[in-house]
Amino acid sequence: MHVDNVIDFVAKKREREERQRAQDLEKYVATQCNFQQPEKIDALVDEKIIEMKDHTLFLGFLSILKDEKIDPLDIFQDVFTLEPARFEMSYNMRWWSVVQLAFTFLTILKENEPHTYADFLGFSE
Repeated sequence: MHVDNVIDFVAKKREREERQRAQDLEKYVATQCNFQQPEKIDALVDEKIIEMKDHTLFLGFLSILKDEKIDPLDIFQDVFTLEPARFEMSYNMRWWSVVQLAFTFLTILKENEPHTYADFLGFSE
């Protein structure tokens, strides 16, 4: 019985550390990732710290945007420019969920259309 308590303790500790890492990442994106510092967004794309969502989910999201008459480029820009609470009020979508989809979009864009990716982040002149 004592061994079960140790295993539970270790699992709880690991779960708490993972939750803290996720909160730290959310805070970092909210406060540091913007178009004034696009290199921070680019670094997260390169390091793949934010896991890419599967293509089916991403395409489903694009379909929802089309139904709602929301331009994908607009929402993916706004997710980095608006405060999270303001973004959620404007779009009625969870900010962090759209951030994850934005990183999926940026990863695909960087791999397939590097010039468009650079334009999106403002690297091009």
